[in-house]
Amino acid sequence: MRDDKIISNESVAILNRLLAQGIFLTYATARSFSSASKITRNISFNLPVIIRNGTILADPRSRREIEISVFGEELQHIRQALADTTVPGFATAYFGSNEIKLCLAGRTNEGFQDYLQNHSTDRRIHMVDTEDKLFEGKTCYFTFIAPKNELQPLYERVKHIEGINCVFQQDKYRPEYWLELCPGNATKASAIQKVKQLCGCQKVIVFGDSANDISMFHMADEAYATKNAIDDLKKIATGIIESNNTDGVAKWLEVHT
Repeated sequence: MRDDKIISNESVAILNRLLAQGIFLTYATARSFSSASKITRNISFNLPVIIRNGTILADPRSRREIEISVFGEELQHIRQALADTTVPGFATAYFGSNEIKLCLAGRTNEGFQDYLQNHSTDRRIHMVDTEDKLFEGKTCYFTFIAPKNELQPLYERVKHIEGINCVFQQDKYRPEYWLELCPGNATKASAIQKVKQLCGCQKVIVFGDSANDISMFHMADEAYATKNAIDDLKKIATGIIESNNTDGVAKWLEVHT
């Protein structure tokens, strides 16, 4: 995805041509299925897609979830860690087959308000009036948005909770940081292993640019960081390719597959 939050027509054309030739291709993202589907709607992916940093596997054709990881007993520890926070965010939970984003009304900041404005048509967003209601349903993900100095104390409290994974990184498009929490058995790496078994592949090649890509870089046979990637990812990469803004992933695949 380019800095303008789209996948270029050139990348779409290259990827669809390779898919038609039989390449196995999917994506792994921190985004929700709804958000990711809008961005990738013109690409005919032929494998389950990986959503919410590995929390959800979904079928891109039927647009239905295949597998969802939810919090268990560790949810109580998260609840205790969040008891005195004022940082805005939302809990993603399932009520039956319905995905809902639960936000506490009145708790906001500039970055979170920007998020809400950009998702003003998202019917999954529900404002609740008490903290208790943030923990209703089958919770699978937490997202918090704030300046780094405001979010850091919360990160320090939750990062040691057994049975969860934390991703703490700066937004690629704004100055705020995001803290995302998911069940411990849910990472991009673990989800890729599941997809690998489903399709019977022997080799995995991955591409990335952010901190939430580190786990899959460690498990892949080859891992390529784009030029715009964070330094920590470049250090463990097989190689560096062109940036997202110049269709680096699609061009690499066109040459090497």
